[in-house]
Amino acid sequence: MRKKGLGFLSLVSIVIGSQIGSGAFVLPSVLAPFKTIGLLGWGVSVSGAIALALIFAELASHLPKNGGPHVYVGEAFGSVASFFTAWIYWIISWSSSSVLLVTALNYLKIITGPLTTFEGLSIELMILFAVTYVNVVGVKFSGIIETVLTFLKVIPLIVLPVIFFFFFDPSHFHFSIKTIAGDADPLSVISKTALLTFWGFIGVECATTPAESVKNPSKTIPRAIVIGTICVALIYILNTISVIGVVGFDELLNTCAPYAMAMSKIFSHFSDVAISVMAIIVCVGTLNAWTLTSSQIAYGAVSDGLFPKIFAKTNKAEAPVFSLWISSIGMIPFLILSEINCMQHGLERLIDLLVSIFIFVYLVCCISFVKMIKKWYPNKGKRLRMMALSQFAILFCIFTLYQDLTASFIVLCIFLILGFPIFWKHRQNIRTWCDK
Repeated sequence: MRKKGLGFLSLVSIVIGSQIGSGAFVLPSVLAPFKTIGLLGWGVSVSGAIALALIFAELASHLPKNGGPHVYVGEAFGSVASFFTAWIYWIISWSSSSVLLVTALNYLKIITGPLTTFEGLSIELMILFAVTYVNVVGVKFSGIIETVLTFLKVIPLIVLPVIFFFFFDPSHFHFSIKTIAGDADPLSVISKTALLTFWGFIGVECATTPAESVKNPSKTIPRAIVIGTICVALIYILNTISVIGVVGFDELLNTCAPYAMAMSKIFSHFSDVAISVMAIIVCVGTLNAWTLTSSQIAYGAVSDGLFPKIFAKTNKAEAPVFSLWISSIGMIPFLILSEINCMQHGLERLIDLLVSIFIFVYLVCCISFVKMIKKWYPNKGKRLRMMALSQFAILFCIFTLYQDLTASFIVLCIFLILGFPIFWKHRQNIRTWCDK
């Protein structure tokens, strides 16, 4: 029997910490080419994120088990679908986290100056193994650390917009779909901006993965997911609007550090250092949240007979130690590639595709929820509301994938193929779980 170490505050911190990452510092610049129409993308992604949060809250309340998405897919479609969902979700949970270390290092260079490849990689590995060790100490300790880190990174993201709004220029905002979209389909432009802004909400489901370590999970998890996601949405929108209001779209087109540019317009000294420190805290906090999440994904998959038993090996603190270290070591090749200049653009593109694959996972979970609605909700009114919610979430996922569907689907197929040898080796255990 696992100890119930995570309470409501820790879980909300994990939800917020998992979603607020390096994207908070680049989205104003990324959206600059679309100007005010990019705010429509925010509206679409926020509504989609809240819909997904509500669906995951319902799923977690009915199935409060470790692992998250694979549990729900397995309940609806059986063990084979469950295995491949767990496999894909586990891979993208830690591989996409490598970009957090790369971003943290880039901001650190603003403070330290240029670093050699060896120095940069050594620092990244030190941060990675330090975060892994925090999680090895135990899920409760990791939850406490995540609460502290979330506080440290959320407070600046609340304070800065307040400062920026004192220097806000409304003339930076003007709306014209025709001007921005040009010959492109306006709906396609909105779809693209929705995908870009949804980067900030990846991790909406993280509170479901350590469900068996949560106190009163059927009530705590739904509340944490919904409240955490609403907080994230408010933080992102306020920060994006305030930065644009200070700097303007045209100047944001020429920078990858929008907050530093905004700060330099207000404060003349040490603004780069202050922003760099804040960015590093954000990246490390998000890395901690995803390290916890990836280990719990694998641990939950072992509990269901889907992954090799080595992933379930725990220490005295009941932390899945092998799962943690395997995930961390798996990130090293991505970090090495990021230090090779000719491969850097390719790595960034790969991470973009991995984010799209997250949405594929969310889509499968929504479809699974649809299949379970009739069984879980005998009341006709509640059943119709849940059906409407699920249909909206499914349409949102398809809408955001529209712009990059082919490339994302190819990468998804590659991951499925990579998981087939493990599936074949453990097929008997997987089928046995299915028969239970």
